[in-house]
Amino acid sequence: MFNIKYEELKHASDKSAFRFFFDACKGFRWIFLFDVTYSFLNSLSKILVAVIFAKLIDYFSTVSITAFSWQTAMLYVCEIFGLFLFTNSCRFIRETTDEKARSLIGWRAQEYALSHIAKQSSAYLKEQKSGALAQRINNFGDNCWSVFLSFQRITSCFWLIIIPLYIIGKTDLGIMSLVLAFGGISILFSFYASRQSATINKEAEKAETAFNGEVTDALSNILLIKTFGAERRENEKLKKDIDDVNAYNIRKSKIENIIHGGQKALIAVFQITVLIISLNLWHKGIIKAADVILLLLLLNDFLPHFSRLLVDVTLVRNRLAKLDYSVALLQQPLSVIEAQNARALKTGKGKIEFQNIRFGYESGKDVFNDFNLTINAGEKVGIVGRSGGGKSTLINLLQRNYDVLDGKILIDGQDIKDVTLGSLKRALAVIAQDSILFHRPIKQNIAFGNPKATMRQIKTAAQQAQADEFITETPHGYLTITGERGVQLSGGQRQRIAIARAILKKAPILILDEATSALDNETENEVIDALNELMDGKTVIAITHRLSTHKNMDRIIVIDNGQIVEEGTPEKLLDKKGKFAKLWNLQKG
Repeated sequence: MFNIKYEELKHASDKSAFRFFFDACKGFRWIFLFDVTYSFLNSLSKILVAVIFAKLIDYFSTVSITAFSWQTAMLYVCEIFGLFLFTNSCRFIRETTDEKARSLIGWRAQEYALSHIAKQSSAYLKEQKSGALAQRINNFGDNCWSVFLSFQRITSCFWLIIIPLYIIGKTDLGIMSLVLAFGGISILFSFYASRQSATINKEAEKAETAFNGEVTDALSNILLIKTFGAERRENEKLKKDIDDVNAYNIRKSKIENIIHGGQKALIAVFQITVLIISLNLWHKGIIKAADVILLLLLLNDFLPHFSRLLVDVTLVRNRLAKLDYSVALLQQPLSVIEAQNARALKTGKGKIEFQNIRFGYESGKDVFNDFNLTINAGEKVGIVGRSGGGKSTLINLLQRNYDVLDGKILIDGQDIKDVTLGSLKRALAVIAQDSILFHRPIKQNIAFGNPKATMRQIKTAAQQAQADEFITETPHGYLTITGERGVQLSGGQRQRIAIARAILKKAPILILDEATSALDNETENEVIDALNELMDGKTVIAITHRLSTHKNMDRIIVIDNGQIVEEGTPEKLLDKKGKFAKLWNLQKG
């Protein structure tokens, strides 16, 4: 019955907020028809209750005590009770169904938003605040849920307004005309007033998202703030952000109060007008007392639903404005797109080829132009050079964090543009300067690259990474929580956890991106011993400013201004007394 897939949400870049919402409801749209049917039955039931109640009052007012029949009176009561049971049974079914649908629609929108963000380039993600992104992703679910709820209420109100209006028309066409005029005026007022409300709601959503981003940024860097004694300064900054959010919320609340107040004033004027007209018609003998009672009962039921309809129309507009801000997140184009017919990378021994590649971060400023490099399977290659020479760019291109403008990058003879991104990432094990750990137990961090790993495999990997000894000394061993980004562990310990994680991943290609640069000499030696264990049998690309790390490399590549200026074994390059030897001597000195 429920469709929880979200293929319909793809290609959101060319969709409005309403179209996105409409697609998000795929598999649940029948619920709106169900709500219309339910509202028809519910409205019909309420009309019948009002009619029966009016007849019951008319019966009491016209029959004498001697002619009074309990059987007739109880028949009316039983009819009312039966209708009450029927409508409440339908209501229970409807609310249960709607709640499940709203929940699944929200989760589906959030899941799709998260999967889309995960496909963004590293450059884009580095520019964003994680807290702001998290808030916008969460808002996807909340806003889709809210819009669905409002539309569900609007569809529910349909018959609850139409049927009473029809009965009012059957009773007196003049009063029905008055009701229609009132409805038209109210809708025009709500539509006009909600335009400004929608704009403010969208701006308020932006301000709240920005504030959440600032809070997350402050929390993630709380130790740095404390180190600089900047708590007061940061608190004042957050206070300013809070004031901005409150200013939008106050404006939003003011406009919504004006709208709701205006709607209630119109309803009050209308009720008094209808009451005066009805009493005048009864006084003239045009309608009976029972008709007056029926009119008042119908209006008593009609007006709350009409009022709710006006509120929900305003809410839909406001929530679609908020959803529009969330959808804008999906309209940020992907710089790296997986080919439609992409196939899984068939990994062999890990041969890498850069063939005539051209790449630049900015138009007209190429980092690489007609660059060629072949790394043979199982070869250990160190890449050195000045900062900004293109070393990190090269491994970013290999990971396809960016796409080359011209040329090809091949792994075991396969163009990485033709394979799935997931299979490409699985073929690469990356250990960076600042290895990222989750706020989870150590064993889960090690097993992240291979979630199916057994405890024995996890421990073996830790032993190979020379991490088992310090892990067993922690308070809870492998169940010890590492803290956010691994803050509970030292730099060397984090690196060894990362090495153990890479060992379990069993990827044929290993990338070391400044993996030991932040460590002291003693810790570096321990980590290098662990890395030597990991590098055995793999194709290795190692980037580091510490040239001593390259002493075990098969070949050194010296890159400067996007070109290979030297290459050879460490010994050969030292004897050559070129750029590598100059960098080596600078570090020794």
